[in-house]
Amino acid sequence: MDKFGGYLNKTVKMKKVCFSLSLMILFSIGCSNSTEKVRNEIATLETQLSDQPTEEILHQLLDKYKEMASKTSGEEHLDYLWKAGETARAAKEFDAAESMFMELYSQKESPEIAAKALFLYAFMCDEDLKEYEKAKELYARFLQNYPNSDFADDAQFLLDNLGKSDEEMLEMLSNTPQDESIEN
Repeated sequence: MDKFGGYLNKTVKMKKVCFSLSLMILFSIGCSNSTEKVRNEIATLETQLSDQPTEEILHQLLDKYKEMASKTSGEEHLDYLWKAGETARAAKEFDAAESMFMELYSQKESPEIAAKALFLYAFMCDEDLKEYEKAKELYARFLQNYPNSDFADDAQFLLDNLGKSDEEMLEMLSNTPQDESIEN
């Protein structure tokens, strides 16, 4: 009886393990199908946005980018997070954009993405929000942390001209001596 009971107990345990594995596989397939569905929805919304841009489509696309950022990892996660940040900025959802740019900035394993995120966050504070003190601090942090970035010259120029109107910028540029050393 003891051998039979032990055999029965092992059989029940094996069935439980198989059942658990089956559920995990089904869940994984369901998640994969769900992710693919969202990717297709994103492609459709991106096409709609380029054909006939509306705020409604922009907000729907933002929601889908955020959904995919939460469902993915690694480079794909960063890509969707970046798209969500840019889309939030375009939709004038600046708190959401700030959150995404700061998450991207915290990505120490991807310094290029971190640098771009910090620069765009500073630019958003400067151009969109007119929060010049915050922009100044962010541009300075950018220059300190990423002095060799492709955006370093841009950050320095923007920092030097923070708060100036478009008219002031045009006047300053028109008064700048032109390089006459170019040969014909």
